[in-house]
Amino acid sequence: MHMLAFLYPNAPGQKFDVTHWKNVHLPLGIGLTDKHLGIRPRKIMLFAPGQGGDLHYDSAPFSAIAAVIFDDKDTVERFSTLFECEEAARRLSADFPNYTPGPPAIMVSEITEVTDIDEMIESFKRSEMTRA
Repeated sequence: MHMLAFLYPNAPGQKFDVTHWKNVHLPLGIGLTDKHLGIRPRKIMLFAPGQGGDLHYDSAPFSAIAAVIFDDKDTVERFSTLFECEEAARRLSADFPNYTPGPPAIMVSEITEVTDIDEMIESFKRSEMTRA
């Protein structure tokens, strides 16, 4: 799988508005993606402070990260062109001030899922025994 991550900037005294992002910005983005590119993500995950915003770290570079996940590299690369569509760029950019201090940084990545935790622990234990 591949993803495009939106890394939303942090600014002292400002919080990422999860409710607005989920109820307004996300439907807008998904709708414009479908309209202009004809693609849909497999999954979207948001990494942000908990409800109420009590866990806000003024020194962290990002206030939230949204991961938009696709099955293949070609689709995520196509998704990365959304802001080349004038309507999408204009409407999504105009909404940024409603929930985040500024436009997000973008990162395209391949997802590496690590599920063999037990084996990793056993491997560590074996290596520790040879160190002794």
